[in-house]
Amino acid sequence: MIITLVTDQFYQNSNGTSVSAQNLCKGLVENGHTVRILSVDNGENTPYALKERNFGKIGNKIIHSQGMQLAKPENKIIKEAINGADIVHIITPFKLGQKTLQICKKNNIPCTAAFHLVPENITSTIYMKNLNILNDAIWTCWRGKLYKNIEHIHCPSRMVADQMKKHGYNSNLHIISNGFKDCYMVNQERKPKIFKDKIIIVATGRLSREKRYDLLIKAVNKSKYKDKILIIFGGNGPLKKSLIKKSSKLPNMPLFLGKYDQEQQLSLLNYADLYIHTADIEVEGMTCLEASACGCVPIVSDSPKSATKQFVTHKQSIFKHGNYKDLASKIDWWIENPEFLENQKKIVFHHAQNYRLENSMKLYIDMFNCAIKDFYK
Repeated sequence: MIITLVTDQFYQNSNGTSVSAQNLCKGLVENGHTVRILSVDNGENTPYALKERNFGKIGNKIIHSQGMQLAKPENKIIKEAINGADIVHIITPFKLGQKTLQICKKNNIPCTAAFHLVPENITSTIYMKNLNILNDAIWTCWRGKLYKNIEHIHCPSRMVADQMKKHGYNSNLHIISNGFKDCYMVNQERKPKIFKDKIIIVATGRLSREKRYDLLIKAVNKSKYKDKILIIFGGNGPLKKSLIKKSSKLPNMPLFLGKYDQEQQLSLLNYADLYIHTADIEVEGMTCLEASACGCVPIVSDSPKSATKQFVTHKQSIFKHGNYKDLASKIDWWIENPEFLENQKKIVFHHAQNYRLENSMKLYIDMFNCAIKDFYK
């Protein structure tokens, strides 16, 4: 098949949607398909490069702080990218995706779409994640301008599919994990000597409001073992300065790695003692899945708007969302049960194997074939 992937941002690893799109592209190519990328491209990575939309100085700053770019649709380039494609897969629901769908319909080309964002990913940035009237308006907008016109939609988790049904999305919803790559594995890496007396807690991902890293800092400060715990944050984001300031009262100042490569991440997840995922809002939680694939035991929020708890294999790995005291008690429990922790590493590793990228690829391809068949009925 010739498959055109449509996403505002593809070539930067600054958010989970971009990484998932890259993994999908890689998997499709490895399965013998031809993939075209229609996206913002500041280099020469794709012949279907688009320029970035300009929202003014303040608007651009807010969007970039979340690790995002939004593309400026150009009809000529969109037509070139979809011409001759067997199917077009729209990954992000913004102006580019909406315009591409319109052009695909005029040119009789089948489309599928993905649902990688929920409205709260956006409204939390402007301190309005609990304003239901605004969140509902975004659900309605996306449904009307894109998703109601697409019969087959990819959902990264059951939680997302349930939310979509609740908000009137009546398409065929295909629940497919974004999947982790084979490089994430247990390699028995030893803890570096400088950390040998420390309990290493890892939290990787964008340093943004909905990730709730403030809870982790408070929980460690509440822990009976705070003198021994060292938090390692991986990733950048708008709250970095704030988190550094909040960490100043901890006995051990956390390490903020900023941007890190895959090799560094793999190493870190293999020698860490625990992985903490505090997010209130998460459509899947790829970093938690990658940690589990490396045998790193997670502790995850039970937030009803986070799907990440699907990777949990023990009740002590779930804490009450927004409750740093409960998180502290869970951290302490694992520290006080080292033999159980060691055994649990094997369990989370085996559970993660259900979410391998190669398994997801079969489901993606089935979805594309089903969409093509239904389109030409």
